[in-house]
Amino acid sequence: MLVYDKAYMEIKNKYILPLTTYSIPYKSLKSTNIKSIICNKFKSVDDIGNHEYLLYFDNDILIKSLLGDVELFLLRSVLQREDVRNVNKVNITANWNIVTNYYHLFFCASLLLRICHRGNLFLDKEIKTQLQSLISQVLGVPITLESNLFYEIQVKDGEYVMKLSPSIANTHEIVWKKMDELINEFLLLSNHNSDEQTILKSIKNINNKLSSTYPSQLRNRVNYQPLYGIEYIEKRLFPMNSNVSWVKELISFDCSEVKDNDNRIADVCLAYGKYIEIMCDKLISEYYNIRGNENGILRKINEGRVEKITFCDYPYAFNI
Repeated sequence: MLVYDKAYMEIKNKYILPLTTYSIPYKSLKSTNIKSIICNKFKSVDDIGNHEYLLYFDNDILIKSLLGDVELFLLRSVLQREDVRNVNKVNITANWNIVTNYYHLFFCASLLLRICHRGNLFLDKEIKTQLQSLISQVLGVPITLESNLFYEIQVKDGEYVMKLSPSIANTHEIVWKKMDELINEFLLLSNHNSDEQTILKSIKNINNKLSSTYPSQLRNRVNYQPLYGIEYIEKRLFPMNSNVSWVKELISFDCSEVKDNDNRIADVCLAYGKYIEIMCDKLISEYYNIRGNENGILRKINEGRVEKITFCDYPYAFNI
């Protein structure tokens, strides 16, 4: 099946190409990201209603800071991937295996959102107070911000702007809700009746049937509910199966067979995560290939490592 087709290419052209003008040294990541510029780099702001604001920056500053966010979450996703590989080599509880795998999927989803110019943003009390004060001064009226926000980089009159909105859920839930919206965007970009559209429709169907936040709900159950210790002891809860045929798992989804079965939900969750992970890897590789540079994040992680971490050269098509 040609899983990464027209929608993938459209996403690459829309979101990766603008980033390829820029690069960020590893040592500059702490000071070059969305959170680092939000209080001291915006030039003006518009109140667009419903506690949403458009923040204006110099284009170079905004897109370079967005790239910083991408690289920070690339770093986290790669490190979490290594944690998953290590966890799969040892005998630990199914609960912790699922949780560790979940965090890899969560950071991959967070990375893909940022690759597509959007992401969740948590403001600590000091930054929130400072940003509230600055926006209030510019607008001439007092405003109040939530600590949990969501940003989207949009184009207005040929310039990039940041739309800042209240988060509609907690950190984990908002990531999966926004991933569901991103799947909608991919669907609109895909060719009718293509293999790619089949996969995307399957993902959308699963989200509709189980809830778009089902990965987070699974983590909450196995991690926080004490009775899930009994599920593991009595051999009713198993580690995630890393060898699952992810394409087949997505297109053959049967809600009646999966619903209320955490082991099967874990399989579906892993398949969804694999689709996201491969898309991230391919898009990040596109960025570095266009730049003509090696992956600086991998280079930094691999410093001093005997067993080097590498990205797979994933194909566009996969067997069922």
